[in-house]
Amino acid sequence: FLPAEVLARAGRRETDDRLPAIVAGIKGADPDITLQAICTRLEAMRERTPRGRTRWQPSSVKMLLERAERLGLMPYESSQNQM
Repeated sequence: FLPAEVLARAGRRETDDRLPAIVAGIKGADPDITLQAICTRLEAMRERTPRGRTRWQPSSVKMLLERAERLGLMPYESSQNQM
C-alpha cells in the first residue's frame, strides 16, 4: 500500500510568465505584427511552446497574448486587433 502523500492530489504547476512577457514584448514593439509572424519570430529565437514543441501555432500565440493581457503586460485592445 502507498503512503497518503503519494495518493494525495498533485498541486498546481507554477505558472511561467516568461512566454507571455516575450510575446507581449514582440507585440508591443510591432503592434501590426500578425500571429503567424510572431510564431516565426519565436521559432527563430528557438523558444519552445508551452508543451515543449519547436513549431509554434497562431492559436498558441493568441492564447499567450490573452494571458499577457490578464497579467497586465499589455493593454486589452492589442491582441483583439489580431482576430
